[in-house]
Amino acid sequence: MKIDTLFSVEDKIVVITGSSSGIGLELAKGFILNGAQVIGISKSKPKEKVNFRKFYQCNLNDDAKINFIIEDFKKNKICINSLLNIAGISVAKSCYESDLVRFDKTFNTNVRSMFNIIHKFKPFFSKSSSIINFSSIGGKLGFPNNPSYCASKGAVISLSRALSNDFGSNNIRVNCIVPGYFHTKMTTLSFKNAKEKKLREKRTALGRWGELNELLGASIYLVSDASSYVTGTELIVDGGWSSKGL
Repeated sequence: MKIDTLFSVEDKIVVITGSSSGIGLELAKGFILNGAQVIGISKSKPKEKVNFRKFYQCNLNDDAKINFIIEDFKKNKICINSLLNIAGISVAKSCYESDLVRFDKTFNTNVRSMFNIIHKFKPFFSKSSSIINFSSIGGKLGFPNNPSYCASKGAVISLSRALSNDFGSNNIRVNCIVPGYFHTKMTTLSFKNAKEKKLREKRTALGRWGELNELLGASIYLVSDASSYVTGTELIVDGGWSSKGL
């Protein structure tokens, strides 16, 4: 098979959660540019005009709205080639909320809603389809002052491994992308703080933060036929953060 066919996402129907900003928006544009038909799902409207095949404004914790999407899929006979679960939150410490409340909020969005949407979308997956769950290096390494986020992203990795076994008999692959530091709304405080930004740059082998478009290649690989025998694994895209020693 020629490489342009092997890595092709042409006409594949790709559903992306969290597609209104940050990583989700960047990947939505990248997949559309490469010929995919992208269905976007996000709690807010996109920050710019994107040629989605369809876009649903939906809080992923709202089961009624998820069920509306399911019914619309049925009505329009939509068949999915890939699902990218990118939506996620990190809840800032607050004097108005306990750590347990923050923990529950984080897990509801980062883990429960992901599990829910995967199972509800299962009947719509085509043959040889792909699910990509986005975790974080925080799910593999210990980072201070945000245990709920780190624990939830670790759960995403474990969930992906488990589902790869459950979905394998249906020829549905489940993998995980593990990003390092990229400039998004979630990381904007440390990115704009010169000291914090430099500290993170020095921690990587490449000496810099990642560009959002540098997650596109890994995503296209896991959606395309190039990864047809790859499931239950993590693809780390962190500029060498997790492999660097001294």
